[in-house]
Amino acid sequence: MNSTITSSGRRAGTAPVSAAFATAAFSLTLLLAACGGSKDDQAAYDVCIVSAKADKNVGKAAFAAKEQSNIQGSTGDAGIRVNIPYELDGKKGLFQCIAEKQTDGKFKVTN
Repeated sequence: MNSTITSSGRRAGTAPVSAAFATAAFSLTLLLAACGGSKDDQAAYDVCIVSAKADKNVGKAAFAAKEQSNIQGSTGDAGIRVNIPYELDGKKGLFQCIAEKQTDGKFKVTN
């Protein structure tokens, strides 16, 4: 009886499971980003742009549209960080704002 057992360090069947899990996790991330993100992003941008235009230091600046702004949600938190680029007197800047979703579904600037 001459048998040889070799080991490659990987258990049989783990690669397909890992790939399937990674694909499912990525799909879930895309789905969550698509669900309500753009509606909340727009509402957060809207309250932040109003706040930016009311700001005594940069209120007269030319502000970027939503598409050129950086809007980041936070998991587990009702706050959305909105960074709006602007130009004022030939100088570029960034207006930073945190909009928090209220119980009525509207957003309020918290900073």
